[in-house]
Amino acid sequence: MTGADNQVHGKRKTKVGRVVSDKMDKTIVVSVERLARHPLYKRVIRQTTRFKAHDEDNAARVGDTVTIEESRPLSRTKRWQLLEVVARAGEHGPGLVSEIVSEETETAAVIHAAAHPGRDAAAAAAASAEERAAQGGAQAEAAPDGDGQDGQDGPP
Repeated sequence: MTGADNQVHGKRKTKVGRVVSDKMDKTIVVSVERLARHPLYKRVIRQTTRFKAHDEDNAARVGDTVTIEESRPLSRTKRWQLLEVVARAGEHGPGLVSEIVSEETETAAVIHAAAHPGRDAAAAAAASAEERAAQGGAQAEAAPDGDGQDGQDGPP
């Protein structure tokens, strides 16, 4: 739902978002998220915009991922129409969840690399130093401590 979800077909824009309300008749409220960089602090922040969209058949439910398209004004605040329900809430298979988690991990890594250039080498060096320290600590634990009880602590 973040990134390049906005597309232009002809003159009408489309957006992909999640339904957050369907309590009105023939109207849904769709929340569209996007990533933007803060102008002063340069941190990537997630911004949410809510659009009211016309749903003629009341097909969308809360939690559904939908595609909406720009249209003529239908009411004071309604300027979008429901194109399709991309995914129903709770109807995704087990593979989809792991794909989303891996995408979020990759996205976080890319954002971090863009925000902090040059830190990858320092992070890799720190990770290898921690790994060596952990291996050295494991070898020290395996060595006997000289009390004749094979590494068990406490009084003899």
